[in-house]
Amino acid sequence: MGNLPIFALGALLRWGLSNLKHLEDRPEISNPTNSWKRLVEGLYLEKSGLSPYDGVVFHEPPLLLSLFSLLEPVLAKYSVLVYILVDLLTCAILCKVAEQEAAHLMEKQKETKSEVHPESSSILMSSNITSTLPKYTAQFYLLNPFLMVNAAARTSTVWNNLMIAILFLGQARHSRTLATAALAAATYLTLYPIILIVPVSIQIALKEGGGLDRKGAKSVLATVLTTLMFLAALLCISRELSGSWQFLFSTYGFVMTVPELTPNMGIFWYFFTEMFEHFRVFFLCTFQLNLLMYCFPLSIRFWRTPMLLSGTLIGLIAVFKSYPCLGDVGFFLSLLPLFSHLLPFLKQTFLIGGIIIATTALAPILWHLWIYNNSANANYYFAINLFFSTAQIFLVTDLLFAQVKRDFYLKNGYSITEKEKDGRKFILQLK
Repeated sequence: MGNLPIFALGALLRWGLSNLKHLEDRPEISNPTNSWKRLVEGLYLEKSGLSPYDGVVFHEPPLLLSLFSLLEPVLAKYSVLVYILVDLLTCAILCKVAEQEAAHLMEKQKETKSEVHPESSSILMSSNITSTLPKYTAQFYLLNPFLMVNAAARTSTVWNNLMIAILFLGQARHSRTLATAALAAATYLTLYPIILIVPVSIQIALKEGGGLDRKGAKSVLATVLTTLMFLAALLCISRELSGSWQFLFSTYGFVMTVPELTPNMGIFWYFFTEMFEHFRVFFLCTFQLNLLMYCFPLSIRFWRTPMLLSGTLIGLIAVFKSYPCLGDVGFFLSLLPLFSHLLPFLKQTFLIGGIIIATTALAPILWHLWIYNNSANANYYFAINLFFSTAQIFLVTDLLFAQVKRDFYLKNGYSITEKEKDGRKFILQLK
C-alpha cells in the first residue's frame, strides 16, 4: 500500500509520454528486434495470409505474434494501457524479489555474524532493509526515464523485462520450475538471457546443499535440463504455429548474424559498417562470444552471490547484445537497489552518473546534427554510444569490486589496509 503513490505516478508519467509518437522512431529506444511498428507490420502480413518471416521486416518469435493476434481487439484501442500495466506488473514482481533478497541477506548476515571483524560492525545491514528495499526498487523502476520511454514507445522489451523479473523471483525463491520457465521464455524472446542459466543453477544448487560434488552436479544438471525442456516446448509450439522452422533464421539468426546495420545505441552497427566483408565472420564470432567469455570467470569468482552475478550479467547483456535499447539499460539500473548494501564501497558513482546523463542528453542532439542538419557524421553518434556503454562497464566493475571490498573488510577489518610492508601500504585489488 505504501508504494501505491509511486505506482500511480509511474503510470501517469508513462501515459503522458505515450503522446510523444516520435519516441517509437528513436534509435535509442526502438530497434529492428523490438519495434512496435514492425510488430504491427508483422500482424498485417499474417492477416493478409503472408508469412511475416519471408521478408526482412519482422523479427519477433511466433508465440509473441500469436499473443498480439489474440489481443488485437484490445490493442487496437488500449495498446498503451496494456504496455503500462505490463510494466507495472514487472515492477510489482521486482518488489517481491527485493523482499525475498532482503530476507535472504539478513538471514545470511545472522549466520555469519560471528565471523565478522569487530572493526566492521558499522557496515552490517540494519533490519529495516526488509521494508526499504522494495520501496527503493519501486522508485528506481517506475521513475526511471529509460523505462518510461521504453513503455511509452511500446517496445517488446517490456515483455522481455517481465520474463526476466519473473526469473529473478524464481531465483530469489529458489524455485526451479518458475526460474527455468521464465528463463526459457526470456531466451525465447531475445536469446541472450540464456547465460543467466549459470547464476540460476548456482543459487538453486546452493539452496539444495550442493557444492563441487555429485549432489551439486545433479542439481545443476536438473536446472539445465528443465530449462532446455521448456525452451524446446516453446520452439515446437512455434513450429506448429508458423508452419515451418523459418522463424529461427528470421529471429535468432537475425540477432546472431546482425544483417541490418541500422544505427542504435549498441556497438555492432558501426564496426560492421566500417569493416571489410571478408573479415565479417571472424569479428561477428568474436563479438558474439565476447559476452559468453565473461560469464564463466565471473561465476567462478562470485558464486557465493548469485543474485549479484545475475544483475551483472544483465548489465553486460545491455552492453554487448547486437541490438540493445534503453529498456535494457533501464532494467539493469532498476536492479541497483538490490545491491544497496554495496553503496558505501562504490567509488565511481559521480563519474558514472555524469557520463550517463551527459550521453543521454547528447545522443539525440548528435543524431539530429547527423541525420537532419548534415553537420555531423556517424562518428559523433557512435562516440556518444561508446561513452554510454563505457559508463555501464564502469558501473558493473564498480559493483563487483564493491562486493570484493565488503567481503574483505567484514573478515579482516579496516586497519589491515593501514599496515605497511617495505614502506608501502597494502592495496586491495579486484582479481
